[in-house]
Amino acid sequence: MPASLPPAERPRRRGRRTAPLFAASAGLMMLMATGLAAPLAAAQPSAAQPAAASPAAVPPPSVAAATATAAAKAATPLLGARTRILDNGLQVVVVEDHRMPVVSHMVWYRVGSADEPPRRSGIAHFLEHLMFKGTDQVAGDEFSRLIAENGGRDNAFTSYDFTAYYQNIAADRLDLVMRLEADRMTGLKLTPEDTRTELQVVIEERRSRTDNDPQARFSEAYRAMLYGGHPYGRPVIGWSAELPTLTRDDALAFYKAHYRPSAAIVVVAGDVQAADVFKLAEATYGRVANDGPAPDDAAPGAGAEVGVANDARAIEAHRLRPAPAPLIGDRRLVLAEAGVASPTWRRSWLVPVAESFGHDREEALDLFLFAMGGGSNSPLYRRLVVAEGVAVQAGAFYSGARDEGQVMIYAAPAPGVSVAALEAAVEAAVADLLKDGVPADVLERARTRMLADAVYARDSVSSTANLVGRALATGETLDRLETWPERIAAITGEQGLEAARAVMAPPAGTATGILLPEGLGVDDPAPAVASAASAAPSSEGTVH
Repeated sequence: MPASLPPAERPRRRGRRTAPLFAASAGLMMLMATGLAAPLAAAQPSAAQPAAASPAAVPPPSVAAATATAAAKAATPLLGARTRILDNGLQVVVVEDHRMPVVSHMVWYRVGSADEPPRRSGIAHFLEHLMFKGTDQVAGDEFSRLIAENGGRDNAFTSYDFTAYYQNIAADRLDLVMRLEADRMTGLKLTPEDTRTELQVVIEERRSRTDNDPQARFSEAYRAMLYGGHPYGRPVIGWSAELPTLTRDDALAFYKAHYRPSAAIVVVAGDVQAADVFKLAEATYGRVANDGPAPDDAAPGAGAEVGVANDARAIEAHRLRPAPAPLIGDRRLVLAEAGVASPTWRRSWLVPVAESFGHDREEALDLFLFAMGGGSNSPLYRRLVVAEGVAVQAGAFYSGARDEGQVMIYAAPAPGVSVAALEAAVEAAVADLLKDGVPADVLERARTRMLADAVYARDSVSSTANLVGRALATGETLDRLETWPERIAAITGEQGLEAARAVMAPPAGTATGILLPEGLGVDDPAPAVASAASAAPSSEGTVH
Protein backbone atom coordinates (compact mmCIF):
# COMPACT_ATOMS: atom_id res chain seq x y z
CA MET A 1 0.00 0.00 0.00
CA PRO A 2 1.19 3.54 -0.56
CA ALA A 3 2.85 5.30 2.26
CA SER A 4 4.79 8.53 2.57
CA LEU A 5 5.96 11.20 4.95
CA PRO A 6 3.84 14.32 5.06
CA PRO A 7 4.80 16.60 2.20
CA ALA A 8 7.08 19.50 2.92
CA GLU A 9 4.96 22.55 3.50
CA ARG A 10 4.92 25.02 0.67
CA PRO A 11 2.69 27.84 -0.56
CA ARG A 12 -0.67 26.21 -1.04
CA ARG A 13 -1.65 25.04 -4.51
CA ARG A 14 1.27 26.76 -6.24
CA GLY A 15 3.41 23.74 -7.02
CA ARG A 16 3.32 20.04 -7.53
CA ARG A 17 5.10 17.09 -5.99
CA THR A 18 5.63 13.73 -7.56
CA ALA A 19 7.26 12.22 -4.50
CA PRO A 20 5.45 9.83 -2.17
CA LEU A 21 3.62 11.38 0.72
CA PHE A 22 4.94 8.99 3.28
CA ALA A 23 8.44 7.53 3.07
CA ALA A 24 7.94 4.01 4.31
CA SER A 25 8.78 0.75 2.65
CA ALA A 26 7.43 -0.24 -0.72
CA GLY A 27 5.58 -3.03 1.06
CA LEU A 28 3.73 -0.66 3.34
CA MET A 29 2.94 1.48 0.31
CA MET A 30 1.40 -1.45 -1.49
CA LEU A 31 -0.58 -2.33 1.59
CA MET A 32 -2.32 1.01 1.47
CA ALA A 33 -5.07 -0.28 -0.71
CA THR A 34 -2.70 -0.77 -3.54
CA GLY A 35 -2.74 2.99 -4.03
CA LEU A 36 -0.19 4.28 -6.50
CA ALA A 37 3.11 4.23 -4.74
CA ALA A 38 6.65 5.31 -5.36
CA PRO A 39 9.88 3.47 -4.68
CA LEU A 40 11.22 3.42 -1.16
CA ALA A 41 12.90 6.77 -0.59
CA ALA A 42 15.48 5.40 1.80
CA ALA A 43 16.37 2.56 -0.54
CA GLN A 44 16.81 4.48 -3.75
CA PRO A 45 19.16 7.31 -4.69
CA SER A 46 17.80 10.78 -5.10
CA ALA A 47 19.09 13.69 -7.10
CA ALA A 48 20.67 15.08 -3.94
CA GLN A 49 22.16 11.69 -3.00
CA PRO A 50 23.73 9.95 -5.99
CA ALA A 51 24.07 6.19 -5.92
CA ALA A 52 27.10 5.12 -3.97
CA ALA A 53 29.89 3.25 -5.68
CA SER A 54 29.83 0.55 -3.02
CA PRO A 55 27.08 -0.76 -0.76
CA ALA A 56 26.70 0.52 2.74
CA ALA A 57 27.22 -1.84 5.62
CA VAL A 58 24.13 -3.64 6.79
CA PRO A 59 22.99 -1.98 10.04
CA PRO A 60 22.20 -4.14 13.05
CA PRO A 61 18.52 -4.80 13.79
CA SER A 62 16.90 -1.70 15.24
CA VAL A 63 14.55 -1.43 18.19
CA ALA A 64 11.78 -0.64 15.71
CA ALA A 65 12.60 -3.77 13.70
CA ALA A 66 12.55 -5.95 16.78
CA THR A 67 9.33 -4.36 17.98
CA ALA A 68 7.65 -4.77 14.60
CA THR A 69 8.73 -8.38 14.22
CA ALA A 70 7.45 -9.22 17.69
CA ALA A 71 4.17 -7.42 17.01
CA ALA A 72 3.71 -9.31 13.75
CA LYS A 73 4.22 -12.64 15.48
CA ALA A 74 1.80 -11.64 18.24
CA ALA A 75 -0.82 -10.57 15.68
CA THR A 76 -0.93 -7.07 17.17
CA PRO A 77 -3.04 -4.64 15.08
CA LEU A 78 -0.93 -2.19 13.12
CA LEU A 79 -2.80 0.93 14.21
CA GLY A 80 -5.66 0.05 16.55
CA ALA A 81 -7.99 2.25 14.52
CA ARG A 82 -11.68 2.65 15.27
CA THR A 83 -14.29 3.46 12.63
CA ARG A 84 -17.94 4.46 12.32
CA ILE A 85 -20.22 5.22 9.37
CA LEU A 86 -22.61 8.14 9.78
CA ASP A 87 -26.21 7.99 8.58
CA ASN A 88 -25.34 10.04 5.48
CA GLY A 89 -22.68 7.52 4.42
CA LEU A 90 -19.53 9.30 5.61
CA GLN A 91 -16.92 6.95 7.06
CA VAL A 92 -14.97 8.28 10.05
CA VAL A 93 -11.75 6.60 11.19
CA VAL A 94 -9.88 7.51 14.37
CA VAL A 95 -6.37 6.52 15.43
CA GLU A 96 -5.57 7.70 18.95
CA ASP A 97 -2.03 8.91 19.66
CA HIS A 98 -1.60 10.82 22.91
CA ARG A 99 2.12 11.58 22.73
CA MET A 100 1.62 15.19 21.60
CA PRO A 101 -1.44 17.52 21.80
CA VAL A 102 -1.81 17.68 18.01
CA VAL A 103 -4.09 16.13 15.44
CA SER A 104 -4.00 15.40 11.73
CA HIS A 105 -7.41 15.69 10.08
CA MET A 106 -7.88 14.46 6.52
CA VAL A 107 -10.83 14.21 4.15
CA TRP A 108 -10.39 11.68 1.34
CA TYR A 109 -12.72 11.58 -1.66
CA ARG A 110 -12.96 8.41 -3.74
CA VAL A 111 -12.29 10.25 -6.97
CA GLY A 112 -9.12 11.16 -8.80
CA SER A 113 -7.77 11.93 -12.23
CA ALA A 114 -8.54 8.41 -13.46
CA ASP A 115 -12.24 9.19 -13.00
CA GLU A 116 -12.28 12.26 -15.25
CA PRO A 117 -14.56 12.55 -18.30
CA PRO A 118 -13.00 12.19 -21.74
CA ARG A 119 -11.04 15.25 -22.92
CA ARG A 120 -11.26 16.84 -19.48
CA SER A 121 -7.90 15.73 -18.12
CA GLY A 122 -6.80 17.75 -15.11
CA ILE A 123 -10.33 18.59 -13.90
CA ALA A 124 -9.89 16.64 -10.62
CA HIS A 125 -6.74 18.58 -9.75
CA PHE A 126 -8.23 21.87 -10.96
CA LEU A 127 -11.23 21.33 -8.67
CA GLU A 128 -8.86 20.66 -5.77
CA HIS A 129 -7.46 24.19 -6.31
CA LEU A 130 -10.95 25.66 -6.53
CA MET A 131 -12.05 24.04 -3.26
CA PHE A 132 -10.19 26.87 -1.48
CA LYS A 133 -12.28 29.60 -3.14
CA GLY A 134 -14.98 29.79 -0.51
CA THR A 135 -18.60 29.07 0.39
CA ASP A 136 -21.51 31.16 1.59
CA GLN A 137 -20.18 30.77 5.14
CA VAL A 138 -16.43 31.12 4.47
CA ALA A 139 -15.46 33.56 1.75
CA GLY A 140 -12.36 33.56 -0.44
CA ASP A 141 -9.11 32.59 1.28
CA GLU A 142 -10.74 32.70 4.71
CA PHE A 143 -10.42 28.90 5.03
CA SER A 144 -6.62 28.85 5.11
CA ARG A 145 -6.43 32.10 7.06
CA LEU A 146 -8.52 30.61 9.88
CA ILE A 147 -6.35 27.50 9.97
CA ALA A 148 -3.16 29.60 10.13
CA GLU A 149 -4.56 31.93 12.81
CA ASN A 150 -5.19 28.86 14.96
CA GLY A 151 -1.65 27.60 14.55
CA GLY A 152 -2.35 25.00 11.89
CA ARG A 153 -1.32 24.18 8.34
CA ASP A 154 -3.50 22.96 5.51
CA ASN A 155 -3.07 21.69 1.98
CA ALA A 156 -4.49 19.20 -0.51
CA PHE A 157 -3.37 16.77 -3.19
CA THR A 158 -4.81 14.83 -6.10
CA SER A 159 -3.75 11.45 -7.44
CA TYR A 160 -5.15 8.92 -9.90
CA ASP A 161 -7.59 7.29 -7.47
CA PHE A 162 -8.32 9.91 -4.82
CA THR A 163 -8.30 13.57 -3.80
CA ALA A 164 -7.43 14.50 -0.22
CA TYR A 165 -7.52 17.62 1.95
CA TYR A 166 -5.72 17.89 5.27
CA GLN A 167 -5.06 20.08 8.28
CA ASN A 168 -2.43 19.59 10.99
CA ILE A 169 -3.43 21.56 14.06
CA ALA A 170 -3.70 21.57 17.85
CA ALA A 171 -6.05 18.87 19.06
CA ASP A 172 -8.38 21.37 20.74
CA ARG A 173 -9.03 23.00 17.34
CA LEU A 174 -10.42 19.85 15.72
CA ASP A 175 -13.96 21.20 15.85
CA LEU A 176 -12.89 24.19 13.73
CA VAL A 177 -11.41 22.14 10.89
CA MET A 178 -14.34 19.73 10.91
CA ARG A 179 -16.81 22.61 10.55
CA LEU A 180 -14.79 24.13 7.72
CA GLU A 181 -14.44 20.89 5.77
CA ALA A 182 -18.09 19.93 6.26
CA ASP A 183 -19.10 23.34 4.94
CA ARG A 184 -17.19 23.00 1.67
CA MET A 185 -18.09 19.36 1.11
CA THR A 186 -21.23 20.44 -0.74
CA GLY A 187 -21.25 24.25 -0.29
CA LEU A 188 -18.56 25.38 -2.70
CA LYS A 189 -19.23 28.65 -4.55
CA LEU A 190 -17.24 29.60 -7.64
CA THR A 191 -17.12 32.92 -9.44
CA PRO A 192 -16.09 33.12 -13.11
CA GLU A 193 -13.13 35.31 -12.15
CA ASP A 194 -11.86 32.85 -9.51
CA THR A 195 -12.08 30.04 -12.04
CA ARG A 196 -10.21 31.91 -14.76
CA THR A 197 -7.46 33.02 -12.39
CA GLU A 198 -6.91 29.59 -10.86
CA LEU A 199 -6.86 27.90 -14.24
CA GLN A 200 -3.91 30.09 -15.21
CA VAL A 201 -2.17 29.01 -11.99
CA VAL A 202 -2.62 25.34 -12.95
CA ILE A 203 -1.43 25.94 -16.52
CA GLU A 204 1.69 27.67 -15.23
CA GLU A 205 2.20 24.84 -12.74
CA ARG A 206 2.25 22.34 -15.57
CA ARG A 207 4.51 24.53 -17.69
CA SER A 208 7.12 24.99 -14.99
CA ARG A 209 7.08 21.48 -13.55
CA THR A 210 6.55 19.32 -16.64
CA ASP A 211 6.83 21.14 -19.94
CA ASN A 212 10.19 22.69 -19.01
CA ASP A 213 11.67 19.48 -17.56
CA PRO A 214 12.87 16.81 -20.02
CA GLN A 215 12.85 14.10 -17.32
CA ALA A 216 9.23 14.93 -16.44
CA ARG A 217 8.19 14.96 -20.10
CA PHE A 218 9.86 11.58 -20.60
CA SER A 219 8.18 10.07 -17.54
CA GLU A 220 4.81 11.38 -18.71
CA ALA A 221 5.25 9.89 -22.19
CA TYR A 222 6.51 6.61 -20.73
CA ARG A 223 3.48 6.22 -18.48
CA ALA A 224 1.15 6.99 -21.38
CA MET A 225 2.86 4.23 -23.38
CA LEU A 226 2.72 1.74 -20.50
CA TYR A 227 -0.95 2.31 -19.68
CA GLY A 228 -2.18 2.76 -23.25
CA GLY A 229 -5.97 3.10 -23.18
CA HIS A 230 -6.27 3.32 -19.37
CA PRO A 231 -6.67 6.69 -17.59
CA TYR A 232 -3.56 5.95 -15.50
CA GLY A 233 -1.77 6.96 -18.70
CA ARG A 234 -3.03 10.53 -18.38
CA PRO A 235 -1.05 12.97 -16.22
CA VAL A 236 -2.83 13.96 -13.02
CA ILE A 237 -2.21 17.61 -13.79
CA GLY A 238 -3.79 17.17 -17.24
CA TRP A 239 -2.57 17.34 -20.83
CA SER A 240 -1.28 20.75 -21.89
CA ALA A 241 -3.70 20.91 -24.84
CA GLU A 242 -6.76 20.15 -22.68
CA LEU A 243 -6.10 22.30 -19.61
CA PRO A 244 -7.01 25.62 -21.31
CA THR A 245 -10.42 24.19 -22.29
CA LEU A 246 -11.53 23.53 -18.70
CA THR A 247 -14.39 25.73 -17.49
CA ARG A 248 -16.28 26.67 -14.36
CA ASP A 249 -19.15 24.47 -15.51
CA ASP A 250 -16.77 21.51 -15.89
CA ALA A 251 -15.52 22.00 -12.34
CA LEU A 252 -19.00 22.33 -10.83
CA ALA A 253 -20.28 19.29 -12.71
CA PHE A 254 -17.36 17.20 -11.46
CA TYR A 255 -17.85 18.55 -7.93
CA LYS A 256 -21.57 17.73 -7.84
CA ALA A 257 -20.99 14.25 -9.26
CA HIS A 258 -18.26 13.18 -6.83
CA TYR A 259 -18.22 15.27 -3.64
CA ARG A 260 -20.71 14.05 -1.06
CA PRO A 261 -20.57 12.28 2.34
CA SER A 262 -20.91 8.71 1.08
CA ALA A 263 -17.96 9.26 -1.29
CA ALA A 264 -15.73 10.57 1.49
CA ILE A 265 -13.62 9.22 4.33
CA VAL A 266 -12.58 11.37 7.28
CA VAL A 267 -9.44 10.24 9.08
CA VAL A 268 -8.39 11.75 12.40
CA ALA A 269 -5.09 10.76 14.02
CA GLY A 270 -3.67 12.30 17.16
CA ASP A 271 -4.44 13.32 20.73
CA VAL A 272 -8.18 12.61 20.71
CA GLN A 273 -10.69 10.16 22.13
CA ALA A 274 -12.51 8.19 19.45
CA ALA A 275 -15.90 8.65 21.12
CA ASP A 276 -15.42 12.43 21.15
CA VAL A 277 -14.42 12.47 17.47
CA PHE A 278 -17.47 10.44 16.45
CA LYS A 279 -19.71 12.82 18.38
CA LEU A 280 -18.08 15.86 16.76
CA ALA A 281 -18.36 14.26 13.33
CA GLU A 282 -22.09 13.74 13.84
CA ALA A 283 -22.50 17.41 14.79
CA THR A 284 -20.58 18.67 11.72
CA TYR A 285 -20.39 16.20 8.84
CA GLY A 286 -23.57 14.46 9.95
CA ARG A 287 -25.58 17.52 8.93
CA VAL A 288 -24.40 17.38 5.30
CA ALA A 289 -27.03 15.92 3.02
CA ASN A 290 -25.90 12.99 0.89
CA ASP A 291 -27.09 14.47 -2.40
CA GLY A 292 -25.88 13.03 -5.66
CA PRO A 293 -26.54 10.06 -7.94
CA ALA A 294 -28.39 7.29 -6.13
CA PRO A 295 -26.53 3.96 -6.22
CA ASP A 296 -28.26 1.25 -8.21
CA ASP A 297 -27.85 -1.38 -5.50
CA ALA A 298 -28.94 0.71 -2.53
CA ALA A 299 -31.41 -1.06 -0.31
CA PRO A 300 -34.24 1.35 0.62
CA GLY A 301 -35.66 0.65 4.02
CA ALA A 302 -32.83 -1.67 4.98
CA GLY A 303 -31.45 0.74 7.59
CA ALA A 304 -28.81 3.44 7.45
CA GLU A 305 -25.80 1.19 7.92
CA VAL A 306 -26.82 -1.26 5.19
CA GLY A 307 -27.78 1.49 2.77
CA VAL A 308 -24.53 3.31 3.40
CA ALA A 309 -22.49 0.17 2.78
CA ASN A 310 -24.34 -0.36 -0.47
CA ASP A 311 -23.71 3.27 -1.45
CA ALA A 312 -19.97 2.95 -0.89
CA ARG A 313 -19.87 -0.32 -2.83
CA ALA A 314 -21.85 1.26 -5.64
CA ILE A 315 -19.39 4.14 -5.88
CA GLU A 316 -16.56 1.65 -6.34
CA ALA A 317 -18.58 -0.46 -8.76
CA HIS A 318 -19.35 2.58 -10.92
CA ARG A 319 -15.68 3.51 -11.22
CA LEU A 320 -15.42 1.44 -14.37
CA ARG A 321 -12.36 2.22 -16.44
CA PRO A 322 -11.07 0.70 -19.66
CA ALA A 323 -8.32 -1.87 -19.26
CA PRO A 324 -4.87 -0.91 -20.51
CA ALA A 325 -3.90 -2.33 -23.88
CA PRO A 326 -2.04 -5.63 -23.29
CA LEU A 327 1.73 -5.43 -23.52
CA ILE A 328 2.74 -7.55 -26.49
CA GLY A 329 6.47 -7.99 -26.99
CA ASP A 330 8.40 -4.91 -25.93
CA ARG A 331 6.73 -1.52 -26.23
CA ARG A 332 9.59 0.97 -26.43
CA LEU A 333 10.18 4.71 -26.02
CA VAL A 334 13.59 6.21 -26.86
CA LEU A 335 13.91 9.95 -26.36
CA ALA A 336 16.98 12.16 -26.80
CA GLU A 337 16.64 15.61 -25.25
CA ALA A 338 18.70 18.72 -24.76
CA GLY A 339 19.25 19.36 -21.08
CA VAL A 340 19.67 15.65 -20.23
CA ALA A 341 23.10 15.09 -18.68
CA SER A 342 23.26 11.29 -18.56
CA PRO A 343 21.25 8.34 -19.93
CA THR A 344 18.69 6.42 -17.92
CA TRP A 345 16.93 3.11 -18.61
CA ARG A 346 13.73 1.60 -17.23
CA ARG A 347 11.45 -1.36 -17.92
CA SER A 348 7.95 -2.11 -16.61
CA TRP A 349 5.54 -5.02 -16.50
CA LEU A 350 1.82 -4.56 -15.87
CA VAL A 351 0.35 -6.34 -12.84
CA PRO A 352 -3.30 -7.48 -13.01
CA VAL A 353 -5.85 -5.95 -10.65
CA ALA A 354 -5.65 -7.41 -7.16
CA GLU A 355 -9.06 -9.06 -7.39
CA SER A 356 -7.77 -11.35 -10.13
CA PHE A 357 -4.07 -11.51 -9.23
CA GLY A 358 -4.75 -12.01 -5.51
CA HIS A 359 -4.21 -9.58 -2.63
CA ASP A 360 -1.87 -11.90 -0.73
CA ARG A 361 0.03 -12.70 -3.93
CA GLU A 362 0.41 -8.98 -4.54
CA GLU A 363 2.03 -8.56 -1.13
CA ALA A 364 4.39 -11.45 -1.89
CA LEU A 365 5.33 -9.73 -5.15
CA ASP A 366 6.00 -6.49 -3.30
CA LEU A 367 8.28 -8.17 -0.75
CA PHE A 368 10.19 -10.00 -3.49
CA LEU A 369 10.77 -6.80 -5.51
CA PHE A 370 11.83 -4.92 -2.40
CA ALA A 371 14.34 -7.67 -1.58
CA MET A 372 15.49 -7.90 -5.20
CA GLY A 373 16.17 -4.22 -5.87
CA GLY A 374 15.24 -2.08 -2.88
CA GLY A 375 18.59 -0.53 -2.01
CA SER A 376 22.36 -0.65 -2.25
CA ASN A 377 22.53 -4.06 -0.54
CA SER A 378 20.04 -5.66 -2.90
CA PRO A 379 21.21 -8.39 -5.31
CA LEU A 380 20.36 -6.27 -8.35
CA TYR A 381 22.42 -3.29 -7.17
CA ARG A 382 25.35 -5.37 -5.95
CA ARG A 383 25.61 -7.22 -9.26
CA LEU A 384 25.18 -4.32 -11.68
CA VAL A 385 26.88 -1.52 -9.73
CA VAL A 386 29.41 -3.25 -7.48
CA ALA A 387 30.39 -6.53 -9.16
CA GLU A 388 30.05 -5.75 -12.86
CA GLY A 389 30.44 -1.98 -12.71
CA VAL A 390 28.09 -1.40 -15.66
CA ALA A 391 25.74 0.91 -13.73
CA VAL A 392 25.89 3.77 -11.27
CA GLN A 393 22.30 3.17 -10.23
CA ALA A 394 20.01 0.14 -10.26
CA GLY A 395 16.84 -0.86 -8.47
CA ALA A 396 13.39 -2.36 -8.64
CA PHE A 397 10.00 -1.75 -7.08
CA TYR A 398 6.38 -2.73 -7.24
CA SER A 399 3.79 0.04 -7.52
CA GLY A 400 0.27 -1.06 -6.67
CA ALA A 401 -2.90 0.69 -7.72
CA ARG A 402 -6.67 0.37 -7.53
CA ASP A 403 -6.55 -1.03 -11.07
CA GLU A 404 -3.49 -2.47 -12.81
CA GLY A 405 -0.17 -1.84 -11.05
CA GLN A 406 3.35 -2.11 -12.38
CA VAL A 407 6.72 -3.63 -11.61
CA MET A 408 9.65 -1.45 -12.65
CA ILE A 409 13.36 -2.18 -13.03
CA TYR A 410 15.56 0.87 -13.57
CA ALA A 411 19.25 1.60 -14.07
CA ALA A 412 21.72 4.25 -15.25
CA PRO A 413 24.90 3.29 -17.12
CA ALA A 414 28.37 3.87 -15.73
CA PRO A 415 30.67 6.19 -17.70
CA GLY A 416 31.85 4.46 -20.86
CA VAL A 417 29.01 1.90 -20.82
CA SER A 418 26.34 2.09 -23.51
CA VAL A 419 22.64 1.82 -22.77
CA ALA A 420 22.51 -1.27 -25.01
CA ALA A 421 25.22 -2.99 -22.94
CA LEU A 422 23.50 -1.95 -19.71
CA GLU A 423 20.19 -3.36 -20.93
CA ALA A 424 21.79 -6.72 -21.73
CA ALA A 425 23.36 -6.83 -18.25
CA VAL A 426 20.07 -5.98 -16.54
CA GLU A 427 18.22 -8.63 -18.53
CA ALA A 428 20.77 -11.27 -17.53
CA ALA A 429 20.58 -10.27 -13.87
CA VAL A 430 16.78 -10.31 -13.82
CA ALA A 431 16.69 -13.70 -15.59
CA ASP A 432 18.96 -15.17 -12.91
CA LEU A 433 16.90 -13.72 -10.08
CA LEU A 434 13.71 -15.10 -11.62
CA LYS A 435 15.41 -18.49 -11.94
CA ASP A 436 17.02 -18.74 -8.51
CA GLY A 437 15.16 -16.21 -6.39
CA VAL A 438 16.82 -14.04 -3.73
CA PRO A 439 18.94 -15.49 -0.91
CA ALA A 440 17.04 -16.25 2.28
CA ASP A 441 19.02 -13.73 4.33
CA VAL A 442 18.27 -10.98 1.79
CA LEU A 443 14.55 -11.76 1.95
CA GLU A 444 14.61 -11.67 5.75
CA ARG A 445 16.46 -8.36 5.78
CA ALA A 446 13.85 -6.87 3.43
CA ARG A 447 11.01 -8.26 5.53
CA THR A 448 12.50 -6.83 8.72
CA ARG A 449 12.90 -3.44 7.10
CA MET A 450 9.31 -3.40 5.91
CA LEU A 451 8.01 -4.32 9.35
CA ALA A 452 10.23 -1.71 10.99
CA ASP A 453 8.94 0.94 8.60
CA ALA A 454 5.43 0.14 9.80
CA VAL A 455 6.52 1.12 13.29
CA TYR A 456 8.33 4.25 12.12
CA ALA A 457 5.14 5.24 10.29
CA ARG A 458 3.53 5.83 13.67
CA ASP A 459 6.09 8.50 14.57
CA SER A 460 3.94 11.13 12.84
CA VAL A 461 0.19 11.56 13.10
CA SER A 462 0.27 12.89 9.54
CA SER A 463 1.89 9.67 8.35
CA THR A 464 -0.71 7.60 10.15
CA ALA A 465 -3.62 9.55 8.68
CA ASN A 466 -2.03 9.25 5.22
CA LEU A 467 -1.63 5.51 5.60
CA VAL A 468 -5.24 4.93 6.58
CA GLY A 469 -6.74 7.34 4.09
CA ARG A 470 -4.88 6.05 1.05
CA ALA A 471 -5.75 2.49 1.93
CA LEU A 472 -9.47 3.05 2.32
CA ALA A 473 -9.76 5.50 -0.58
CA THR A 474 -8.39 2.92 -3.00
CA GLY A 475 -10.52 -0.02 -1.93
CA GLU A 476 -8.59 -1.66 0.91
CA THR A 477 -10.29 -2.62 4.16
CA LEU A 478 -9.32 -1.51 7.63
CA ASP A 479 -9.05 -5.15 8.72
CA ARG A 480 -6.43 -5.91 6.06
CA LEU A 481 -4.54 -2.76 6.98
CA GLU A 482 -4.42 -3.76 10.65
CA THR A 483 -3.27 -7.33 9.92
CA TRP A 484 -0.65 -6.42 7.28
CA PRO A 485 2.34 -7.24 9.54
CA GLU A 486 1.05 -10.78 10.11
CA ARG A 487 0.80 -11.46 6.41
CA ILE A 488 4.22 -9.98 5.60
CA ALA A 489 5.77 -12.08 8.37
CA ALA A 490 4.30 -15.25 6.83
CA ILE A 491 5.37 -14.77 3.18
CA THR A 492 7.87 -17.36 1.97
CA GLY A 493 10.57 -16.97 -0.63
CA GLU A 494 8.77 -19.44 -2.86
CA GLN A 495 5.58 -17.35 -2.76
CA GLY A 496 7.47 -14.20 -3.70
CA LEU A 497 9.31 -15.91 -6.55
CA GLU A 498 6.09 -17.42 -7.91
CA ALA A 499 4.39 -14.03 -7.93
CA ALA A 500 7.36 -12.37 -9.66
CA ARG A 501 7.53 -15.09 -12.32
CA ALA A 502 3.81 -14.74 -12.98
CA VAL A 503 4.33 -11.07 -13.84
CA MET A 504 7.84 -10.86 -15.28
CA ALA A 505 8.83 -14.18 -16.81
CA PRO A 506 8.68 -14.56 -20.61
CA PRO A 507 6.52 -14.32 -22.62
CA ALA A 508 5.18 -11.45 -20.49
CA GLY A 509 5.14 -8.19 -22.45
CA THR A 510 7.16 -5.21 -21.32
CA ALA A 511 7.47 -1.46 -21.76
CA THR A 512 10.99 -0.05 -21.99
CA GLY A 513 12.00 3.60 -21.75
CA ILE A 514 15.37 5.14 -22.57
CA LEU A 515 16.19 8.81 -22.01
CA LEU A 516 19.38 10.05 -23.68
CA PRO A 517 21.35 13.26 -23.87
CA GLU A 518 20.88 15.01 -27.18
CA GLY A 519 23.16 13.49 -29.83
CA LEU A 520 23.82 10.24 -27.93
CA GLY A 521 22.63 6.87 -29.24
CA VAL A 522 21.86 3.66 -27.34
CA ASP A 523 25.14 2.11 -28.56
CA ASP A 524 27.28 5.10 -27.59
CA PRO A 525 29.23 5.07 -24.31
CA ALA A 526 27.71 7.09 -21.51
CA PRO A 527 29.49 10.38 -20.76
CA ALA A 528 31.63 10.86 -17.66
CA VAL A 529 28.87 12.92 -16.06
CA ALA A 530 26.99 9.64 -15.61
CA SER A 531 29.00 9.14 -12.42
CA ALA A 532 26.46 11.45 -10.78
CA ALA A 533 23.36 9.31 -11.04
CA SER A 534 20.02 10.93 -11.68
CA ALA A 535 17.08 10.45 -9.35
CA ALA A 536 15.39 7.07 -9.32
CA PRO A 537 12.13 7.00 -11.28
CA SER A 538 8.83 7.24 -9.48
CA SER A 539 5.37 6.01 -10.36
CA GLU A 540 3.75 8.43 -7.94
CA GLY A 541 1.26 10.79 -9.54
CA THR A 542 0.38 13.05 -6.62
CA VAL A 543 -0.12 16.71 -7.53
CA HIS A 544 -0.86 19.53 -5.07
